[in-house]
Amino acid sequence: MRNAQSTLAVDVRPDGATVVVRLDGDLDITSSPLLQAVVDQVLVARRRPPCTHLVVDMSGVGFADASGISPLLLARAMLARRDGRVELRHCRRAVLRLVRLLDLRDMLADEAPHVG
Repeated sequence: MRNAQSTLAVDVRPDGATVVVRLDGDLDITSSPLLQAVVDQVLVARRRPPCTHLVVDMSGVGFADASGISPLLLARAMLARRDGRVELRHCRRAVLRLVRLLDLRDMLADEAPHVG
């Protein structure tokens, strides 16, 4: 899935109550609506089984800012009400720096930066 204004591609793979979302591109104000639509689809529209674990593969994300990350914060809040969680995997250095700056370390699966 890709939005015409966005430089972000999204691949969604459900596996029971876990959904893996792979992001490729920039996570910023132009891609935020696309990511929000994906989060809505995964967490709101999907009923059976409901998602309780959202895994976000960030290995393809070279740039991220706070507006791009915001849909993931909303997902974290929604999943917390279900005793679920959002897990960020394979963050590159720039993304990892933003995650640390925003004090979102609890969302990281691992702290080692992904080189790629």
